[in-house]
Amino acid sequence: MKSLKLVFAVMLTGLFLYSCDPEAELYKVNVTVEYPDGYTGSDLSGITIKIVNSQSGIKDSATTDVNGLVSFEVESGAYTITASMLTDEFAFNGILENQSIPGTVDDYTLTLNAASLSGGLVFKEIYYTGSKTTEDKSYYSDQFHEIYNNSDEVIYLDGLCIGVLQPTSSSESPWVDSEGNLMDVLPVTFMTWMWPGTGMDYPLEPRTSTVLAQDGIDHKDDPLGNSNSPVNLGMADWETYFETSGKDADAPAVPNLVSIYSTTSTMNDWLHSVFGAAVIIFRLPTGVDYASFVADASNFMTNPASSSSTEYLMVNKEWVIDAVEIVRVEETKRYKRLPVDLDAGMVWCDGTY
Repeated sequence: MKSLKLVFAVMLTGLFLYSCDPEAELYKVNVTVEYPDGYTGSDLSGITIKIVNSQSGIKDSATTDVNGLVSFEVESGAYTITASMLTDEFAFNGILENQSIPGTVDDYTLTLNAASLSGGLVFKEIYYTGSKTTEDKSYYSDQFHEIYNNSDEVIYLDGLCIGVLQPTSSSESPWVDSEGNLMDVLPVTFMTWMWPGTGMDYPLEPRTSTVLAQDGIDHKDDPLGNSNSPVNLGMADWETYFETSGKDADAPAVPNLVSIYSTTSTMNDWLHSVFGAAVIIFRLPTGVDYASFVADASNFMTNPASSSSTEYLMVNKEWVIDAVEIVRVEETKRYKRLPVDLDAGMVWCDGTY
């Protein structure tokens, strides 16, 4: 679901004491957003605003009233401010990161993004945390991604691509421009996968899903699986079999995606970090075939914060169909890797395995 960017203006209301230390000095914070030109409507109620101290994890939240006026009182520190609201047509969200309080200003501007709730391919379910075996060992081969056709038209999967971004485990992203903003090209790490087909071979009917398994077996009953796993992926539609490593097992009953590029030749499986990864589905521009794309050196970059020679396939954010930012459970280890116009929020699970 390609996010449609709306610039909202909201003055947030209410007064909240936000401190564990009664002796600490408090600072008043206002957040302001404005409706864009051409956007009609005056009711600003129902928008949930959260403010989190990035060091201590102390947090508070409030919901805007019809006039959209709210203030927080907080201790000094670095803060993340988020906003979210669902309507019948859109999911609105926005984020301000690394806001120093007190700073040079007392008023902050929050830009909301509107993601359409209808039309196109979207991630419906992502299972990445893995499970524990009866011997209390960690098992992650039962990971899967479910993609849903949220439209009333047949969509062909042929040429659709999927990948996870670097960094993989919600550490701070080094992929920023000179002003510290996340770049408009996205670094895909590990394997980049593509659905096979010549254009109309693999239709996905309206309001139906396709399931992509890491390993297409019944993980509950297969001797190579894990009886504690919650999933049977023996009926999955696709799997990610990484033949290059010589270590991955191929489930013959489930067809394979095509690995178009990989940053490694030794990984056993395609891994979505059990701590959470930013994941995207995308298509290359019309007329660009994957072989030519990966043969072009200009489509690769090395990590700007590392001396490593590993080259990452760079995907223009305009090609992204849907994206989900999944982060660690720890408040202090949640970092954005996706630009806010792809996913302005973030999600997480309670823990791994």
